[in-house]
Amino acid sequence: MHGPDATGAAADPLAIEPAPGAGHHDLRGRDDLAALIEAFYLRAFADPFIGPIFTDVAKMDLAHHLPIMCDFWESVLFDAGTYRRNALGLHVALDANHPLTEAHFERWLVLWRQTVDDGFTGDVADRAKVQGERIAASIRRRLAGGTGSAYETITTRERLEEGGTIDGPRSDGTTGGEG
Repeated sequence: MHGPDATGAAADPLAIEPAPGAGHHDLRGRDDLAALIEAFYLRAFADPFIGPIFTDVAKMDLAHHLPIMCDFWESVLFDAGTYRRNALGLHVALDANHPLTEAHFERWLVLWRQTVDDGFTGDVADRAKVQGERIAASIRRRLAGGTGSAYETITTRERLEEGGTIDGPRSDGTTGGEG
């Protein structure tokens, strides 16, 4: 369905089309992941903001990349254990050639959420969106030199002492600010 829809508007040629009569369903396995991932990357490649990163910088070959990404998402969503590569290393190398900004990750997430929502609905589809957000945030933190953990930004007493926000221990074993 690449012509106008029932309202006369042009249909999105990159949208996922459910099987006839099936409507939207939850992600059920590798075939659904392949449809989702292919639709996502076609949308991402066509995006004027992040598309050139995929097509011109990474020179991504979708036919080669699709099974790898299916392994990744199958492992993330279905605990399949099929992905055995280093996703972070690829993003570090990409970032070295073309710095990845917060805006790039945000655009990736918008396109990911839209593509999931266009083709699927249910618990696993919702988990795909949440996991996409977590993975993007972790990669952003790692590229910025952090550990990738969302918990590394939790302030500890030691960090507060190092930053001079609170007094360190007193000679009597108590800390400044205690009554």
